[in-house]
Amino acid sequence: MNEKSTNSYDQLDSGQPKVVKNIGVTDTERYLAKLAERSFLNLWSYPNPYRDKKLSGGGNGKEICDLLVVCDHHVIIFSEKNIDWPEGSIDLAWCRWARRAIKSAAAQAKGAERWISQFPNRIFLDQACNRPFPINLPSSKSWKLHKVIVARGASDACRRRYPEGTGSLNIKPSIKGNFHWQNSAGKIEPFAVGDIDPSDSFVHVMDEVSLDVVMKELDTIRDFTDYLEKRSNLIRSGKLLVAHGEENLLAYYSIRVNQDGQHDFVIENERKNLRIDRSHFANYIADPQYIVKKEKDRISYVWDRLIEQFTNHMISGTVKVLPGHSYSLRDSELGVRYMALESRFSRRLHGKAIIEALERGEQIDRFLRILIKPDWSEENETAFFICTFKYLDWMKKYGDYDYHRQRRTEFATVCARGILERHHYLKRVVGVICEPPNQGSGSSEDLIYMEQGNWSEEDRNLIREECKTYGVLQNMKSKVPNEREFPEVDTITFKVEPATGMNRKQRRAARARARRQHR
Repeated sequence: MNEKSTNSYDQLDSGQPKVVKNIGVTDTERYLAKLAERSFLNLWSYPNPYRDKKLSGGGNGKEICDLLVVCDHHVIIFSEKNIDWPEGSIDLAWCRWARRAIKSAAAQAKGAERWISQFPNRIFLDQACNRPFPINLPSSKSWKLHKVIVARGASDACRRRYPEGTGSLNIKPSIKGNFHWQNSAGKIEPFAVGDIDPSDSFVHVMDEVSLDVVMKELDTIRDFTDYLEKRSNLIRSGKLLVAHGEENLLAYYSIRVNQDGQHDFVIENERKNLRIDRSHFANYIADPQYIVKKEKDRISYVWDRLIEQFTNHMISGTVKVLPGHSYSLRDSELGVRYMALESRFSRRLHGKAIIEALERGEQIDRFLRILIKPDWSEENETAFFICTFKYLDWMKKYGDYDYHRQRRTEFATVCARGILERHHYLKRVVGVICEPPNQGSGSSEDLIYMEQGNWSEEDRNLIREECKTYGVLQNMKSKVPNEREFPEVDTITFKVEPATGMNRKQRRAARARARRQHR
């Protein structure tokens, strides 16, 4: 059994090393870093990492990529190029721009993939290579790699070519490899990208328009990587003929679910190639269900803020460790990692449960709320719980605030063991324990992470007795959340072909709203 209970925080400097990250060299790199930190949160996104292979005998390392995101098995490599649109005919200008913006960025991403897979322990946060990459990287044998290149500079020219569009590049899988930029007669299709490197791991190409839309709509690691995985599968399946803009591809994905209830590129007519026109995103954000979804998602950011309560202290080196406990960022990252792997919809459910637990915790001395999925669920490996534990006056007689924290940590440990013992199918449990609000004496949060134990029957009997002694998991009531993900599939009227519900003027107005919303 792997048990950790260390991450309680205050604002005192505990002498632990800080994680000093780069912020990006150029304005566009800084903007990419800002988007990533908002979507993937601060402990898992690192701008401008370096490798320690010296240049020409010099003392400085070499930049690996523009942004590296690592969380669990997911490794996302971002390579960004901002290239001005060149002069000349459309075909010639596209070839020149695509070579410098797309081909060059793809080569950097491929080099980053090679280095990270071969030398995961030789990655650093600074050019002098003194600050090692602070969290563990997965083995290349088990990782889920996503290469994303951000090619900026063609959107204005694209809008001039396609006035009905947003400036986002078209996706056309039939274009492969060097035919993106090879200036041969009949082989060039400006403002369209397909499969950049068909013989290697997939390369996702986004631009300044589509990057904003995708990362603002899919603003969790789970939602973003799910989309990338299904996107690459679609493009290499031969089933997509063309998608007119990334935002329309995203809209098609967002209103469809597969047999497992996951968003996917479900194709209604398997006998026809899929063609996604420019109307989809405008119709998507104008749909009343979309507006309701955005409103319901607001409570989900409680979960994000709770994660950052912990990660901010991890990064700043202000974690306060209880006597008898040890701390390392690499170990403590596990607990918040599984919190960060939850989707936006799951975070909505969790956020609502947290608010309810804090409200109930004001009324009684301690309150426990468990967030667990049934054994038949495909995503049933991790359970979460939140417990409120009041700092009562009688506790002050036994010493300082650490006594209170010791007591509540003991209680949380019993909770974690009891949950794992009762639900054998779980692999791990993550718990947060804190004071309820409005106690008037401040508050702090502790995080506990525990993995399933290989317990004997005697061990299990002891855990059950321990739960009885502490009054844990006795007469618990189950509550099924009454929440639905967008969309309710049977009410969706979106089709693959152009929608007829808006006239041309209305579609233009909706697209204009979309651009303003995602700036």
